[in-house]
Amino acid sequence: MLDRVTIERAAGDGAPILVGLSGGGDSVALLHLLVEHLGVSRIRAAIVDHALRVGSADDARRAVDIAEDANVQADMLTLSWKSEEKRSQQTARAARYRALCGAANNCGARVIVVAHTRDDQAETVLLRAARGSGWRGLAGMRALTPVPVWPEGRDLVLARPLLGARRWALRAWLRERRVDWIEDPANVNEAFARVRARRALEGLRGAGFEPMRLAALAERLSQHADALDRAAFALVREAAVFHDDTIMVRPPFWEAPASVRQRALAALFAAAGGAEGEPPPDQVAHLDALMTAPDFKAATLAGAWARAGVGLDGDAIAIRRDRGALVGRADGARRPAATILPANQSYVWDRRAAVTSDGAGWSIEIEAGDPVLTRGQERAPLASGRVEWLLEARVRQLLGQA
Repeated sequence: MLDRVTIERAAGDGAPILVGLSGGGDSVALLHLLVEHLGVSRIRAAIVDHALRVGSADDARRAVDIAEDANVQADMLTLSWKSEEKRSQQTARAARYRALCGAANNCGARVIVVAHTRDDQAETVLLRAARGSGWRGLAGMRALTPVPVWPEGRDLVLARPLLGARRWALRAWLRERRVDWIEDPANVNEAFARVRARRALEGLRGAGFEPMRLAALAERLSQHADALDRAAFALVREAAVFHDDTIMVRPPFWEAPASVRQRALAALFAAAGGAEGEPPPDQVAHLDALMTAPDFKAATLAGAWARAGVGLDGDAIAIRRDRGALVGRADGARRPAATILPANQSYVWDRRAAVTSDGAGWSIEIEAGDPVLTRGQERAPLASGRVEWLLEARVRQLLGQA
């Protein structure tokens, strides 16, 4: 049931492995399978209490007991919500991954393992198809990928070694070993889209359609998505130069096939613009048409701008953060509030730069559209401080190069 190739690829360095444990049948089976395969000393468990329903804390504590019964060290992580914060499944998912990233960093794990199954994959494909997703969305979940939050997921890998396993088989395996699990009441609450998708798949099976065909479709499309991402990353390495907050794209970039070029552009602009996610494919295709035109001069997308005619020969295109997007208005008239830096700790600013202050009292402010370090009357360009620019790392994450 456990895809050992996925686990061994992800966990080859001997570091701890962090399991996202809900206490449900899938994650409990994953915990025990990993203990059998890797040994208990390498396994850590993190239980996230989303704090979204009455009784969630009790279930989280039961999950801690389940881990400890398996002799696995466990931590309970309780999410906190601001009163005005939207509490959708999507925001809860992102908050969960951020919490797991923090737990992984605390215990020295570079790999987070979660218990998504083949059934989950089929449900994901159905949900994305209902939303009109393109073919990349229908590729579903990957077995091995960078953790999908930034910057918290920097340098962390997400492994899903149960994507080939069926939900019923995992529970049968647990029953044989007389291992208990928790039944989450949310799993039968049709207020949630995934529960409705599960019911829809049951209906399709009754009508003669095998729902696991959707998981098989995801596997085939995932191979194409992986190949495209690898080609785009190879193109970036060949034809892009990262220098501080600027990405220089050189002429060989435009010789690549349009699909590869556009995949790379999506990642480059998201990284340069400090965007939370990638721009929509239709916008990237429009940008690509502009940038490949012989009279191209400048364009903006996803909080970044591109400008032609740079480099030693004037034949490169520079991609940088758009100043107007950074300050919130194109004319730069409104200056955003200062970002106070923690003393002597690395802080990721604008999703683009890891800044470490030299002592207390430092802030980052925007002056004339550019970031500066300030402390009292002291002023210095951001680049003069202890800064690690993360644009290349962000592109690597977006293109799935774990």
